[in-house]
Amino acid sequence: MRHYGIFVDVPHEGETVRARFVDGALQLHEGGTSFVTLPAVPFDKSQVSPARDTRLRWMQSVLHCTHYIAGAGEQAYLRSEDAPEITFVNRDPIDRSGEAWTEVPA
Repeated sequence: MRHYGIFVDVPHEGETVRARFVDGALQLHEGGTSFVTLPAVPFDKSQVSPARDTRLRWMQSVLHCTHYIAGAGEQAYLRSEDAPEITFVNRDPIDRSGEAWTEVPA
């Protein structure tokens, strides 16, 4: 299986990590230009999410979305011309983003 534009949620060192699937291998970004290749593990479509370079195509093929609310960071790289059938809406800025979190019950 050869995919470039997907991430896969897989177990690694007691945690679930999101690794990029490149040339048949799971790559975990360690920072900068450093990556570690994870051991091969089986995965299914429930563990897969699109990378930003394939997100719009995935949303159209899987979700048939009509609208997309884009944050400031996404506005810099999303190419609305790749999905003319989607209406793009700029998300309002988040005040005090450092306080925007939730606790997950144990």
